[in-house]
Amino acid sequence: MVGGNLELLTKGLGTPFQINTKGAILLIEEVAAPSFLINAMLTHLKQAGVLDEVKGVVIGELQAVAEESKKIELVLEDFFACASYPVVRGFHIGHCQPNYGLPLGTNAKLTTAPPQLLIESGVK
Repeated sequence: MVGGNLELLTKGLGTPFQINTKGAILLIEEVAAPSFLINAMLTHLKQAGVLDEVKGVVIGELQAVAEESKKIELVLEDFFACASYPVVRGFHIGHCQPNYGLPLGTNAKLTTAPPQLLIESGVK
């Protein structure tokens, strides 16, 4: 499991802090970004090759006002329509209440029917 805030993930591209998504489940979340920026950031990740070897994508909270939320839904549907990996959303991950923290860098399993994310404990 790797990922985090979508804006920060895109700002890390091409730096020593770029995430390694090879064989990973990618988690993304964002706060108050309009749909056109969500689309631009996802496209930037795709063009940088970040989505080439992921095993799945978990979309956490993408907080927005109601009208913008509908546009974001359309962006996500269009962007991930041809994904060769599972994409799930509806998890309370990110800047939301209740907020469930995830231990990044741990092993995880993602299923789509039902949408379920199983994470190994990050504590040793």
